[in-house]
Amino acid sequence: MPQRKQTKRSGHPAGEELLDEMLWEILIRLPVESLARFKLVSKVWYTIISQPVFVRAHLQRSKQKQHHNPSSFLITPQIYLDSNPSGIFSTNIRFFQWSLQEDDLPSAMLLHGRHFPAGEFGLVSQMAHCDGLVLLPTDTNAYVFNPATRDGIALPRSHHNVLQRPGLGLDVSTGTYKVARSFFRSCDYNSVAMGMEVITINCGEGSWRETLVDPPYLILCPQTAIHCKGCLFYFIDRENQPCSPRGLLRFSLQDETFGITPLLNNLYPTVEDEDIVIHELGGELCATFFCKSMQRVLISMTRDILVPEWECHYVMNVSDQCLPMASLSNGGILLRRGHCLFRYYMKDHGVKENDMFDIDELRFLGPSEDTLGHAWENLFWFDLLYYTPSLVPVTPKASLHAS
Repeated sequence: MPQRKQTKRSGHPAGEELLDEMLWEILIRLPVESLARFKLVSKVWYTIISQPVFVRAHLQRSKQKQHHNPSSFLITPQIYLDSNPSGIFSTNIRFFQWSLQEDDLPSAMLLHGRHFPAGEFGLVSQMAHCDGLVLLPTDTNAYVFNPATRDGIALPRSHHNVLQRPGLGLDVSTGTYKVARSFFRSCDYNSVAMGMEVITINCGEGSWRETLVDPPYLILCPQTAIHCKGCLFYFIDRENQPCSPRGLLRFSLQDETFGITPLLNNLYPTVEDEDIVIHELGGELCATFFCKSMQRVLISMTRDILVPEWECHYVMNVSDQCLPMASLSNGGILLRRGHCLFRYYMKDHGVKENDMFDIDELRFLGPSEDTLGHAWENLFWFDLLYYTPSLVPVTPKASLHAS
């Protein structure tokens, strides 16, 4: 547990230190929603809960709990603006928290909602999550939220030709969170060059800044950049760069430099990049390969992101691509296929009927909301994130709202 700062009060030092210890041990076990209310009880409680060391310790405990029992997810329905799918999305963003427990009612509760002015953005890209923070990329801007504390910001707009898939991650050297996004320096097809710009969350920075080093290869954006072990990972546009390596472009959030993380190169039949999905799974980098000709999914993982030693953990015969969501403590894995989640156990070589969950059958509940998943009008997609609620602030003076 991180060293914590003692709250100073007048009186008997030994007794107060014991009270601080007891209070800390009680508060550290409470969910964010309870801490939001208790933060208003007294200045002492407010001070303890607001300390960065408490925020980090609470996050670490929550991550350990989630690792042993992967059950917390964040669902955001992405809705078309009208019944005629024109590609324009609703600007009413809602975050629902869902606990995947067998004995729970199949319902997801509204955690936070934000309604943006009509026309502020038209397209919404895949969200990203890191330590309770959620990145929402759109075609005009990017937003960072902490749904549990109802805190959020719109990132400054860029003057560059920016791709729609930025990435969010932790700079482990400073404990700060950064958003990085790539851009084209020119539109000259004979000389295409890319740059990268970065902004640090909750540190007073008011604008994007370019990195000193440019990406060595063109970036392809089939999915939002994945964060793992202090780095963001991107696919390389090998179609427009025939001599580029078969691997992932790695961007370090610490020194803001680039490297290559090789992918498996001995798969047969060969799997195209469009059929590879990258995830962070249990602290490891995970690559999911879908072989269409054999209708087979291979899930490989590596602990070392610099010189990876990929190990194949799961092989499944399926007709469609499956996306890993979480590692299970008993050697299984939680997968998503379309709107369905299912647990797969290697020892059983399959899925049991009671291990499948359909998002369409969930009830989405809020103050003025009670909707079944399949009843959403003009639904495009359910964005589903493996989610750890946290106290990590987005704005310098972020407040916890008890309502």
